[in-house]
Amino acid sequence: MFSTAFGRESASLRLFIGLVLAAALAVPGARARGQQAPNVRSTVSRIRLDGVLDERDWALADSIHDFHQKEPTEGGTPSERTVVRLLATPNGLAIGWWAYDKHVATRVRTQLRRDATLRSDDYVSMVIDGLSDQRSAFYFRVNSNGAMWDGEHVNIESGNEEWDGIWDVRTSVDSAGWYAEILIPWATLRYRRDVAAMGMNFRRFLPRTNEELLWRAWKRTQGLRFLEEEGTINGFSALPPRARAEFRPYVLGSASAAEREYLPNGDANVLRNAAGDAAVGLDVKLPVTPTLTADLTAFPDFAQAEVDRQIVNLSRFPLFFPEQRPFFTEGASIFQFGRLEQAQLFYSRRIGLGANGTPVEIPVGARMQGRAGPVQLGFLAVKTGDDEQATDLVARVRRDVLGRGFVGAMTTFSDSRAKPGSLAGGVDFDLPFILRGRDNLAFLGSAAWNRDSVGGASGAHYRAVIDYPNDHADIVARFDRVDAAYDPALGFVSQRGIQRFSGATRITPRPKNATRIRRWEFDALTYDVVWDLNGRLDNAQYSVRPLGAQLQSGDRLELNLIRREDRPTTDFDLVSGATIVAGEYAWNRVQARYVGANVRAFVVEATAEAGQFYDGDRNDLTLGALLRLQPHLELRLDVIRNDIALPASEFVVNTVRFRGDYAFNPRLTATLFAQMDDQSDRAALNARVRWTTSPGSDLYVVWNSAWPLGLERGIPWERPIRGGLVAKYVRFFRT
Repeated sequence: MFSTAFGRESASLRLFIGLVLAAALAVPGARARGQQAPNVRSTVSRIRLDGVLDERDWALADSIHDFHQKEPTEGGTPSERTVVRLLATPNGLAIGWWAYDKHVATRVRTQLRRDATLRSDDYVSMVIDGLSDQRSAFYFRVNSNGAMWDGEHVNIESGNEEWDGIWDVRTSVDSAGWYAEILIPWATLRYRRDVAAMGMNFRRFLPRTNEELLWRAWKRTQGLRFLEEEGTINGFSALPPRARAEFRPYVLGSASAAEREYLPNGDANVLRNAAGDAAVGLDVKLPVTPTLTADLTAFPDFAQAEVDRQIVNLSRFPLFFPEQRPFFTEGASIFQFGRLEQAQLFYSRRIGLGANGTPVEIPVGARMQGRAGPVQLGFLAVKTGDDEQATDLVARVRRDVLGRGFVGAMTTFSDSRAKPGSLAGGVDFDLPFILRGRDNLAFLGSAAWNRDSVGGASGAHYRAVIDYPNDHADIVARFDRVDAAYDPALGFVSQRGIQRFSGATRITPRPKNATRIRRWEFDALTYDVVWDLNGRLDNAQYSVRPLGAQLQSGDRLELNLIRREDRPTTDFDLVSGATIVAGEYAWNRVQARYVGANVRAFVVEATAEAGQFYDGDRNDLTLGALLRLQPHLELRLDVIRNDIALPASEFVVNTVRFRGDYAFNPRLTATLFAQMDDQSDRAALNARVRWTTSPGSDLYVVWNSAWPLGLERGIPWERPIRGGLVAKYVRFFRT
């Protein structure tokens, strides 16, 4: 079945060679300007933010109404009318939405929580590119409940959803449809002093018809993130300068239960007595220029950040955990360098977190990011205390080229007790092209070097990528070389001393008469092959998808055939008592997957995988169920079961996660997150209440606790391993 894997790989490479030659005739994309640009209406009046668009200025503003379908029919006529109008008011940019709907009573409105994705609901969203540079935009999304989501543009395929801007919205409903009135303070946006126009785009989603509507960039190879085709809004003049400073002081009180260590018979040793504490801290945002911002923090606290998921690692490679702390997530895209989750030059969790994820005190930190003309800049400096006692620095620069492309450089420096004088740096590029006026083609690459410490070993990482991400086909080929000594102190490297060749050839045709099937999804070959630097195969994975489909309803179906090879040179444990002996292994597996349409009130996801595993067998089952009781309650349960039988041992790994969200209103929400697994023998609970007293000001109440599992006397609910209650209030104000 897999004997032709490398033949298919060669075919993929031949196709890429053709694309490279075609790129020589391609030019970077430029946004279309086929129609006269609308104007924002300037007014000296302040609007009343109530979701009722009855002020006279709304009636006098230009209307944006020429929306087109991106889905299900490219360029098709929308089933419902949408109108957008904009006002430049003294205190911010006001956006009014008229979302007309002949069946407004059947609209989907399940979400109320801040930063819920809202993709299950009837929603409207917009992108605002205040600098009109097609690179540094912000996203804002609202459903008919007035729930808010926002994010920061990274590239055509992704964004930074951890960015939280200061803005507000109110909505209303009547028999003709629903309406949103949004106010974004000028200080939240980024624009030049002489701004006369801004780039924008607007989108609406109707789950009843699974319909995506856009004002601009409505082709299937484009979308809201395709800023080259954003529209232009004229009429801006004499906008106020940015605030001199933004302040977020916080006060915090905490109480922690005694920390215990349990013996198998249920007896416990107290490692630390119960205690209470109080803390204060401050975040300050300073505008260095209209387009460059500095952030300062003193004794930051991240009690409100979501906890990591419990994951059982059934491989010999390290796990990657995403960053959750707000100081490091905001503006994080500028510091992306290398292959994400495999060979990153910078991984912010190396700062202020110990090896086991425990927090390390950060007395002070500073960050600066933004633009200086065609140059993007980023700088990060953090001092850590406790036993770590480190000074960490990161500097980044990227120069705009070819539309949304760039050439750049980055360096990191870490001076700690463990690794004094660790230094790393590199250069990278991203060169995107548009073929035949619609297809995307990109060339990416980087070269990085590091010195482990003063007088220590040094190594390098080289990377090259050719990517053809489009609606009808998504083809990518990647090459990485990682030296054995490449180990940046502030980075993440999953494997060293290797060469990796990976890629995918996915063909996604659309039926001509798409009644049930919106798009077929076939995978000719996905491959990830790793050799050591002597040319010896280390590990490999190949997969094909002979059948896959996205239905018009939003459901997705997949059938995947997988071939794995692994050649560990030393023994390693999957779990305690289950050892994989060094040797050469190869095995085949079959995977079936179903993902239910997210627009339903009850959504099911299921993945079943079976077949060989090293010198034994393994059956995996993953089930996810999501229940939304609109608009207040959302419940999600995930169950993962791995049933493994090896010649020398048999074991089962179970992981269970539960999350419940209850929203009293868009500004008062409660979250409960519980998880357990039977390998760490630990159950954990995180409960959080968030009350947004005013835009930017929040009160958090957080409870964390963990209990041991598998004890002879059962679970000691009244005496957890650890537990703590934190109350934190953050106050926002500008001067």
